[in-house]
Amino acid sequence: MYEHLDRDKKLLGVEIGVAEGLNSKRMLDEFENLTLIGIDPFEGYKDWWGYVSAEYMSERETLAKENLKDHIESNRFTLLKKYSDSALEDLEDGKYDFVYVDGDHSYEWALHDMNKYWNKVKDGGILCGHDRSLDGVRKALEEFTATIGKNFTASENPQQDSWYIIKTGSNE
Repeated sequence: MYEHLDRDKKLLGVEIGVAEGLNSKRMLDEFENLTLIGIDPFEGYKDWWGYVSAEYMSERETLAKENLKDHIESNRFTLLKKYSDSALEDLEDGKYDFVYVDGDHSYEWALHDMNKYWNKVKDGGILCGHDRSLDGVRKALEEFTATIGKNFTASENPQQDSWYIIKTGSNE
């Protein structure tokens, strides 16, 4: 997806699912013109492979804050410590250059995030995400793309197993 982001203008992005902050850091380091909003409640939840404990997620939050310290201090990274559905009200429709979906990988939540965050992406922007090969994400991606009448493109950036869809006026 990197080839579709303009390095010569300010970029505003959203990442759903921050975890340790490594992907956020990777994107912020790659694009000096990027300001990123991360969404993660850092609470325990049931994902596709089992239960993720609150203690584990609390440790992820600490790591994320350490990994993103410089970007937080320079106001290039902001954390919304919320579930993705609660964060919707904090974000304007049609404002973001990209939204990267990498939160709960279950079919229901992956589809929820794709459907709800599509409106947050501006025309010409990108809805993208991670783990396209996981059953829940793959099924959600197939259903979502059928609904909007577009295909996704497989990508290996910002990390392996990513995907993206460019939003154009004809598929809003």
